[in-house]
Amino acid sequence: MRTCLLSVLLLIGVVRAPAQPSSLGAIYDPDLLKLNADSLRGLLLQAKTDTGRVDLLILLGQSYLQRNKDSALRFTQQAVWLAQRINYPRGLFGARTRMALVFRDEGNYPKAIELLLTNLAIAERYHDTLRLYFMNQFLGIVYGAMGDFAHQLQYARRVQQLTHSGFFKTANEVQYYALRGYVNQMARAFEGLNRLDSALFYWQRSYSLAATLKDNQRIAFANLGLASILAKQNRVDEAFSRYRTALDFAGKTGRGYSELASREEMMAQSWLGMATLFAKNKQWDSATSYGYMSLARYQLLTLPAQELKADLFLNELYAKQDRTDSAYKYLRMAMLLKDSLFNQEKTRQVQNLQFNETLRMQQLEQERKEALQRYQVNLKLYALGAGLVLVLLIAFFLYRNNKAKQTSNVLLHEQKRRVEEAYARLQATQAQLVQQEKMASLGELTAGIAHEIQNPLNFVNNFSEANKELLDELQEANEKGNQAEINTLAADIKANEEKINQHGKRADSIVKNMLQHARTTAGKKEPININQLVEEYLRLSYHGFRAKNSSFSAIVETSFSEEAGQLAVVPQDLGRVLLNLFNNAFYATQQKKQQQNGLFEPKVSVSTNKCADGSVEVHVNDNGTGIPQTMIHKVFQPFFTTKPTGEGTGLGLSLSYDIVTKEHGGTLSVQSTEGKGAAFVVMLPAS
Repeated sequence: MRTCLLSVLLLIGVVRAPAQPSSLGAIYDPDLLKLNADSLRGLLLQAKTDTGRVDLLILLGQSYLQRNKDSALRFTQQAVWLAQRINYPRGLFGARTRMALVFRDEGNYPKAIELLLTNLAIAERYHDTLRLYFMNQFLGIVYGAMGDFAHQLQYARRVQQLTHSGFFKTANEVQYYALRGYVNQMARAFEGLNRLDSALFYWQRSYSLAATLKDNQRIAFANLGLASILAKQNRVDEAFSRYRTALDFAGKTGRGYSELASREEMMAQSWLGMATLFAKNKQWDSATSYGYMSLARYQLLTLPAQELKADLFLNELYAKQDRTDSAYKYLRMAMLLKDSLFNQEKTRQVQNLQFNETLRMQQLEQERKEALQRYQVNLKLYALGAGLVLVLLIAFFLYRNNKAKQTSNVLLHEQKRRVEEAYARLQATQAQLVQQEKMASLGELTAGIAHEIQNPLNFVNNFSEANKELLDELQEANEKGNQAEINTLAADIKANEEKINQHGKRADSIVKNMLQHARTTAGKKEPININQLVEEYLRLSYHGFRAKNSSFSAIVETSFSEEAGQLAVVPQDLGRVLLNLFNNAFYATQQKKQQQNGLFEPKVSVSTNKCADGSVEVHVNDNGTGIPQTMIHKVFQPFFTTKPTGEGTGLGLSLSYDIVTKEHGGTLSVQSTEGKGAAFVVMLPAS
C-alpha cells in the first residue's frame, strides 16, 4: 500500500536514525516538512548551497507525488542530477527513493526495482541497518504490487530479521517498526499465495499492534486485510462489518497530503471490497454503485494497478448480468492497463533485475565465504606461530626446571629421609598415646573394680571365719560322739565352702576382666550377653566415678531389652567403648551440676533394643552440658576434647569410634543440644 512508502520517506534521506550515524544522511530542519509546494519553490529560489537545493528538490517531488506525477518525477530527476554533480550521497539516496515511488505508482515496476536495488547495495556497503530496513521494505511492497508474492514474502522476512536484530532498542520501537515493516507485508504475501490461515494470523497481529500504538491509519488498514480474508472464507456479514470499520478509522486519519492520499486509497479499497460482497449477494445495483465509486477514486489518485482491479470487477459484474457492451468496455480498459503494467518488455526487465540481484547476492555470499576462509587461514597461521612460541617457552622452562630439579633432588632425598624418620617417631608416639588412653581407661575402671571386688572378698573372709568356728564346734561334737550335730555342722561347713568358692570365682572374674581390659593386642570375638556387659560396665563406671568424687550422685535409669540376647563381640574392647561413654556422661552431668551450684539433678539413661535386621543398639543419654553444634562434627576426631587441659587426651571417643566401626562393623553416632545434654548410639550388627 502506498501509504507505507509515503510515511517512511520522511525518514529516508530526511531524518537519520540517531542510533546509527551514517555517511549517507544528515538531519533536515523539521519545519521544512510542514511547508506546501509554493513555499518550497520560494525557498528553492533563495537557497544558497547546492546541498540545500537537492534537499528542497526532494521535498518538492514529495509534495507533488499525489497531485502531479510528471512534476514529482521532474523535481526528483533534478535532485538526482544535482546530487551526482556535487557528490552528495545522502541527497542522491533520497532522490532515488522518491523516483522509485513515482515509478511504482505509475506502474513502471522495473525502474522502481532498479533504483531500490541500487540503494540497497549502497546501504549494505555502509552496513546502514535503518536504510537496509526501508529498502527491503520498499522492494517487498513493489513486488506485492506486481503480484509476485513469493518475492514479497522473501523481502518481508529480511525486514523481520532487521527489526529484531537489536537495532531498535525499546519494545515500543520494535512494535512500531514490526507493524510498518513486515507484519502487513507478510499478511498480503500469504493472502496472495492463498495461505489464508497464515494471512489471517498476521492481519490479526497487525490489528493488535495498531490498536496498541493507537494508530488509526493502520487500524483501518488491518481491518481491510481482515475483511478481505473473511470475504474469501464466505463470512460475508463479518467482512461487511470490517469494511465499515475500516471506513470509520480511515476518516479519523490526519489531513496532511500523504495521509489524505492514504485515506482516499483505503476508502476506495473498502468500496471495492463491499462491491464484491454485494455482487456475491446478487445485489447488482449496490455492487455497481460501489464499484464505480472505487474506480473513480483510483483514477483520481492515478493508481493504475488499483484501477485495473476495479475494471476487472466491473467487467465480471456486467458479464454476470449479461450486459455484454458494458462488460466489454471494462474488459478493454483492463487489458490496456494490464498491457501497460505487465507487458513483455517490463516482465523481461524485472526478470533481468532479479537475475542480476541474485548474482549480486551470490557474489556477496562468495566474498563472505572467501573472507571467512582467509580469516580462518590467518587464524590458523597465528595459532601455529603462537603455538611455536609457546613450545619454545615451555622447552625453556622445562630445561630450567630440570636443572633446578637435579640440584634439589639431593635435598629432597634428605628431606624424605627426615620425614620418614619423623613419621616413624610419630607412629610410635601415637601408639604410646593410644596405649596410655587404654591405661587411663583402666585407671578409670580401677576404682569401680576395687568396689566390686571388695564384696566377694568380704564374703570369702566372713565365711572363712564362720567355718573356723564351725570346725571348733565340730571337734567338740566329735569328742562327745554326737553324730547328729556332727552331720549338721558338716553340712553348714560345706555350704560355707560353696559360698567361698562362688565369691572367689566372682573375684577371679573381675580380675580377668581387668586384665583383658589392659591387653594391648586385639582380642577375639565371642558370644556375650549384651545386657550383662552393659550393666556391668555401667556399674563399674558409676562406682569408679563416685570413688574419685565422693560428693557425686546421679539417677541411673536402665531399660534393657530381653530380645537383645547374645552377640559376638570383643568384650574387653567393647567394654572400653561403654566405659568411655558412661564416664563422659557422668562427667558432663557433674560439670552442669557445678555450674548450677548444686541445684541440678544429674541423670544418665542407658537402654538396649534389638532392631528388625537383627542388629542391637545401645543408647546412652545424659542431661549434662551437651556439645556445641559448631563442635559436634569433631567429637570423633583424634585429640579433640571439650575437657580442660590436663583432664583428657581427646583419644577416648576416637578409639571408641574405631572399635565400633572398624572392629565390629557397626556405627557410633551422636546427637546433642548445648546446655540440654547428649545422646550417643552404638549400633552393633548381627553376627
